[in-house]
Amino acid sequence: MSLSPGTTPKARSVLRRSLPLKIALAISLITLLLITASFWMVIYLLGQDFNDLLPLLASNGGMVHIPAEDLHARGHAFALRSWRVFAITLGVGALAASLFAWCTARLILSSAHRLANTANRISAHALHERLAPENNIAELEPVARAFNHMLDRLQDSFTRLSGVSSDIAHDLRTPIHRLLMVAQVTLDRPRSADEYRAVIESAVPTYERMGRMIENILFLARAESQQTAVHATLLPLEQRLGATAAFFELLAQERGLELALEVAKNAQVWADDTLLTRATGNLLTNAIRHARPGSTVVLSGSMAPNGGCHISVANEGEPIAPEHQARIFERAYRVEHPGVKETPGVGLGLAIVKSTMELHGGLVRVRSALGYPTVFTLWFPPPPPRVPEAGPSSRGRISR
Repeated sequence: MSLSPGTTPKARSVLRRSLPLKIALAISLITLLLITASFWMVIYLLGQDFNDLLPLLASNGGMVHIPAEDLHARGHAFALRSWRVFAITLGVGALAASLFAWCTARLILSSAHRLANTANRISAHALHERLAPENNIAELEPVARAFNHMLDRLQDSFTRLSGVSSDIAHDLRTPIHRLLMVAQVTLDRPRSADEYRAVIESAVPTYERMGRMIENILFLARAESQQTAVHATLLPLEQRLGATAAFFELLAQERGLELALEVAKNAQVWADDTLLTRATGNLLTNAIRHARPGSTVVLSGSMAPNGGCHISVANEGEPIAPEHQARIFERAYRVEHPGVKETPGVGLGLAIVKSTMELHGGLVRVRSALGYPTVFTLWFPPPPPRVPEAGPSSRGRISR
């Protein structure tokens, strides 16, 4: 088969490795050979009969009378030889076709066996194994590439899951060991009721932190499996952000910060009330934790022209390096600033924010540079058409 000059090298490679094309060409070639051989044998037999009849022809070109019995015998012999030639030709063609079919089946099975052997070698300890699409027939190449892409996603998820599990185990081991040590020291000798009470009260914050950690892990697991129900309504943005800012105002004052609220009038957001509060609360906690003393943390909200909503949290502090900005929303990923005292946390707050925005079909972005405030922005998509106002009987559900 001739390829046109404009055919790309990749297309030529695919055509050369195409199994249907090879089968079609082989069948065409076998058919052509069978027809050619049959015609050649028939012409050869007719030529032999004509040579046998030449001595019976008169020298002057006139025909000699040939008895009917002789003609009948010659015709019968010619028919027998023709049938024999056709039988031999068909037998050879059937044998050639069978041999070709066997080779084709071996080719298909060998490619499938190679894919199966490679797939069998892939395990949790050998996720780097990949199928080689270029070493198989062209029709199996999309299957191999799709399988490789699936392995890439699995390897990435497995790597992240292993890292998160290790970080969580490390974060849980420290408080558990501390609680165990305090309990062992307390039980070492008899103590008064007030001493026991003091030990229990001192352990309560550790238990609360561990409970929040487990709750956050469960939320992220349900969010990734799309098991978290998102009940979205049109919420008054100024009222919701005002309530969140009032809740965090005391924490900001304890750290010597000012908390400012800037929300557009009559702005609304299409979101789940609980998840919205949780996402903005996590951003405010993160901003207050890393803000420079005496600075102002700004919580702002505005409407987009298309009906969507932007919510931003800005703080003045150490900027986030570009290499950290790309990974800051991953689980258990924390940015450590030199000279900044590390506060309790397991690095799940921003991961929860990202999962919350994905459940809403929105986005979260961070912008940070030296000399400028660090700004986290949440973008909520516009509400679907004909959405009723928020109320007891107007709660909608985002279908996933």
